[in-house]
Amino acid sequence: MSDQDGPAELFEARASLILHLRQLGITDADILRAFETVPHEAFVPEQFEQYAYREGSLPIACGQSITSPTILGGLIAGLEPQGANKVLEVGTGSGYSAALLSRMARRVFSLEKYRVLAIDALERWRGIGYNNIVGLHEDGFNGLPQQAPFDRILFTGSVTDVPEEVVEQLADGGIAILALGPASEKQAILRIERAEDDFIETEIGSVRLPPLTPGRSRTL
Repeated sequence: MSDQDGPAELFEARASLILHLRQLGITDADILRAFETVPHEAFVPEQFEQYAYREGSLPIACGQSITSPTILGGLIAGLEPQGANKVLEVGTGSGYSAALLSRMARRVFSLEKYRVLAIDALERWRGIGYNNIVGLHEDGFNGLPQQAPFDRILFTGSVTDVPEEVVEQLADGGIAILALGPASEKQAILRIERAEDDFIETEIGSVRLPPLTPGRSRTL
């Protein structure tokens, strides 16, 4: 953070983010409260803290990036995690999205293929006292069958095909959100809702997210 930036500037930046989310049509009180209370600056590299609430992605370790808070807000609004018992996140990244989900759901299971990112996220969650997140160094494309079914599943990157093995881990009435399409193009935001043995797919918008790719399965 530069000398002229400080807590007051971050507070104002966070308030500006909430206003922007409202302008985008995200008005649910629980979602807005999560964005208000979770410190995004705790999840970005120290040299980028002053940019934590600006539009655009930020780089993190392993050649990965942090999705901008407004894009994340749209994905979470489609997921409707408020009051969910168990949420599965595929792609931990910085840990910010899991932290947001943990303010609305009872428990969040977050899978990350890069060990460095998984460990860093775990330290961040512990550092701010978020104890209802289980972080695992796992291949997210297998899901987490030992904890299924899940009320909600969020894919934080794009996929070219619906990961059916993971979506099958939805509970009846559960919802999954994913970005479907090539990484080089805008992708469709797909909302998949399970109704017993049927899966109802609805396109709710578009986005451009980096791809999720399979990795080796190992727990921390």
